[in-house]
Amino acid sequence: MTTAIYSDIPTNFNVHPIKQDLVLLADDVAVKRSIRNLILTDPFERPFNSGIGSGIKETLFENLSRDNEFILKQKIIDVINNYEPRASLISVNVKLFPDENGYSISIVFSILSKITPTTLDLVLRRVR
Repeated sequence: MTTAIYSDIPTNFNVHPIKQDLVLLADDVAVKRSIRNLILTDPFERPFNSGIGSGIKETLFENLSRDNEFILKQKIIDVINNYEPRASLISVNVKLFPDENGYSISIVFSILSKITPTTLDLVLRRVR
């Protein structure tokens, strides 16, 4: 049995039925959740950490275009490089889906303690 190098507390605070302790997110899952939370957080949304966040929500309500693909990609790269020290970013791909009013995002990164890359896939849609 290997021990987790990175662990985070989940946002739903699930309790283990036998141990009666919080079920922690470990390694890949913990870093994926952290990256997802960073991307979906706007600046000034977190008290006492006002600089954390990507600000992509404002881009979602602009006209869907290739220019916004580039802007989203750059914002995602910046927030991961600035606020997630456990991940080494390999690539970010943003694909426009105009019929669905959204973007498909694929982020490939490696966790500093592991050799194999990890992929996080997200779909961002604007909701009216």
